[in-house]
Parts: sequence; C-alpha cells; structure tokens
Amino acid sequence: MINDNSLDRPQPSLTPGWGWRDLFITLLVIGVGGSLTILGLRFVADIANWDTSRGFISLPVYLAGTLLYLIIGGTILAVIGPRAGWRDLGLQWPHWMYLALVPPVFIFGMGMMFLTNLGVVLLFGEFQNPQIESLSGGQPFGLSELLALLILVAGIVPLVEELFFRGVLHHLLRRRFSAAVTIVLGAAIFAVVHFIPMLVPGLFVAGLCLGYLREQSGSIWPSVLFHMLQNTLALLAMAFVLATGGGAG
Repeated sequence: MINDNSLDRPQPSLTPGWGWRDLFITLLVIGVGGSLTILGLRFVADIANWDTSRGFISLPVYLAGTLLYLIIGGTILAVIGPRAGWRDLGLQWPHWMYLALVPPVFIFGMGMMFLTNLGVVLLFGEFQNPQIESLSGGQPFGLSELLALLILVAGIVPLVEELFFRGVLHHLLRRRFSAAVTIVLGAAIFAVVHFIPMLVPGLFVAGLCLGYLREQSGSIWPSVLFHMLQNTLALLAMAFVLATGGGAG
C-alpha cells in the first residue's frame, strides 16, 4: 500500500453542500432525458427504416448509447458538479504513484475475475457473455466498427461510469461508512446495475479494484484508467471470438 501521508491524498469535505437529494434529481433528469433521446432515435430509425439488427454497430443504437452516456455525464456535472466541486467528485489529478499503481492492480484484478468466471462455469456449466450478441448481433466487427466501439466502450463509458460510481456514489457512501464497507457496497451496486446476472460476480471483483484505487488516490482517474483497460481487453476478446466464429448462434 502506498503511504497516504507522503503523497498528501485529497480528503472529502467534512461539511458537504450536496447529498442524496442531488443524486435523486440527477437520476430523474437522466431518466427523462435518456428516455426522450432513445424514443426520439427509435422514431427516426423507424421513419428512416434504419437497420438495428447489429446491436451497437447499428447507427441508431450506437447514437442512442453514446448520447445516453453523454447525458449521464453532463447531468452529473451540471447538477452536482457546481455544488460538489472537483475534490468531492475525485476529478483532481492524483499523484503519479497512484497511476503507477494501476497496472499491478489491473493484473491482479483480471486474474481474480478469471478465477471468478471459472467458478461460474463450474457452478452453472457454461459462461456466455450476452454483451457479445448485443454489441453486433453476433456478427464480426469491421475495423472502422471496432474503432467506433472502442471510442464508446473503452473511452466514454469508463469515464462516465467512474464519474458516477467512484465519483458521486463513492463520496456519498464514504460519508457514512468506513473505507472497506464503502468499497464493498460500491462494488455490489456497480455489479448489479449492469443487469447481466452471469457477469455479476466478475463485475463485483472489478468494482472492488476500482473502489480500492479511488479510496487510495482520492481521485477517479486511476479507476478510469483501470476501467478503460478492462473494457478494451473485453472488447478485443469479443472481437476475437466473433472473428473466429465463437459467438455465432
């Protein structure tokens, strides 16, 4: 563990000017804005007769996903940001040693996720990631499609999710609970809200690593880097499975 005193880790504010009410308002705005965006794009897709059979490779689905995440990030910064500030949301840049901590934590986390998913296979007899089908309808990616997915899945998604889970949620939980309880609760929520039962155990392990990095550094940026690496690796693995016919059927 890195010595926190020597690196002067930023601490959360003791007299917060924002709280769970602000989070509720944020989620409400996200829900309304996201629903209107998806319905609008679906209407346009129907009128224009756009093909949506290839999941996120399809233009309307890709636009809907991208706009939804931009709405989430923008709403957090617009509603909570002015009252919370960069320190509470973990947006300040950390000491470089915390960024150097990411690779070993990532290697450890991926190893633990592999063992966790192996345990799922032993318990249930199979492990099939439904994201493979949702990303492209089970069809291989072209190079331009893979690059577009990397921008969304390995760029925008990690940044926005870490802003929410390790920025807003971690800070709110940390006001009431110890570091360990906050990390565990945050990881559990992170895993469950992905709504993919087969992936919950592995996502919980990843959430523990992400929460640890956030707690140690006082910043979301090490977690963002970890998350980007994880999503990049997962996306490349899916691309390989689809290219070799492993995702067919």
